[in-house]
Amino acid sequence: MESRATEAPRYCLMTYRVLIGFALLLIYSTASAQVVKRGNTIWVGLKPGVTYRLEGYEVSEQIVPSEKNYTRKAYIKRNGDKESRLFYTHGRQIVVTLGHLRSLVLINDSAATKSGKVVVANLRSGAKRQIDSEALKMYRTHAAPDRRLWIVPEAYGFSPHDRQVLVKMVKEDVSAATAEESGRASQTYKEWWYVVCSRNGQVVREYRTNKIPLRWWGTNRRRRV
Repeated sequence: MESRATEAPRYCLMTYRVLIGFALLLIYSTASAQVVKRGNTIWVGLKPGVTYRLEGYEVSEQIVPSEKNYTRKAYIKRNGDKESRLFYTHGRQIVVTLGHLRSLVLINDSAATKSGKVVVANLRSGAKRQIDSEALKMYRTHAAPDRRLWIVPEAYGFSPHDRQVLVKMVKEDVSAATAEESGRASQTYKEWWYVVCSRNGQVVREYRTNKIPLRWWGTNRRRRV
């Protein structure tokens, strides 16, 4: 009959294995949850130290500590690349998707609490451009939401030739003292969409509806629908 002294190490070893297995399962589940499909577009929420497959390419992120804070650097490794290349630097959380022509990356950057921006990164030139400013300004003018609403532009995908981007205005939060104030402010929110040029952010089309057609892209002439 085995002594209790022999059983104790075995029990600890089994407990250790269970904890390791649970930790690995948690990491796998968390990583899997970062991949989201919107329509025909696959989006990946990057996490430090985790590599994802995005349309056949590898995307990853690393944290670089500094004296006062830290910086997150996003990398992509395309077919034929010997090493991953840096395509974006940020400070909080990003969700990315790859253009159909494989030369542009569309980025939803949660730059700060209750705010964000839409950025296009060019893998060929290395240029990065924020493309949501004109659409957000137009939304605030035309929809006139209550100033207590936190409205955040959120990209949904590229057009087939990557010339245009579909952006939705999302109600992120409400700054109100009471539930009644919050309710009244929320009633002014309109779920509108904007088609913007992926090169310069110029608004091509404004959809004043929460339902948009499957073919939402079009000519580069501004229209309201």
